[in-house]
Amino acid sequence: MYITRLGKEKLYEEYLSIDDAIVDLNRKMGESAKIDNDLRENPEFMELRVKAMYELPARKKELFNRYKQAIVIEDMEDYIHFDGKTVILGSIVKVQIDGEIDEYKIVGTDEGNILNNELSCNAPIAQKIIGRKIGETIEYNGMSMHIISVKK
Repeated sequence: MYITRLGKEKLYEEYLSIDDAIVDLNRKMGESAKIDNDLRENPEFMELRVKAMYELPARKKELFNRYKQAIVIEDMEDYIHFDGKTVILGSIVKVQIDGEIDEYKIVGTDEGNILNNELSCNAPIAQKIIGRKIGETIEYNGMSMHIISVKK
């Protein structure tokens, strides 16, 4: 999994926040237990318990594994030795698509946000332009994309 340095920091913050969420759920479970002592018949308590004991710990484990396996884009050789001509992970690409000029940043696997002009490196359009050079024209979904510039 590829990720930007900022994305990895956010992932770690989310990982750390799980413990606080579990503490909060345990507090809510205590409050719920005070209201209805028959816990088997207390759906709110049971829902909180499942989340605190199973869902959040599973999410924490998933986040930890993603964090450990993540490859930071800014630490990759292509990024460090960027030639200024080739579209790479982490680069900002200015393209002309059927006469309209747009600029996109190629970000990590799970970081894409088209509203911010950030393309996941796994997005089909990103896959089409990674490795291409300034001046190349690529056909994508019936559109003509011309790479105008690349920077990091």
